[in-house]
Amino acid sequence: MLAYAKKLMEYGSGVVAINPRFTKLITSLRTAVEKGEGTLDKEATSHDDVLDAFRMSLQYWVSN
Repeated sequence: MLAYAKKLMEYGSGVVAINPRFTKLITSLRTAVEKGEGTLDKEATSHDDVLDAFRMSLQYWVSN
């Protein structure tokens, strides 16, 4: 799910836009650390619960 969220954020010019008022989400995306096998290092990531909710919300998006 982490790689898929990253793909959607970087795809073309990005298919996901985040309003600047969601400061916790922006902080969590900036501080996200991957363990290596596509899993999130929750100890090193700020507001990891917000990032988890964001990743789950992208579950049904399809990028072509």
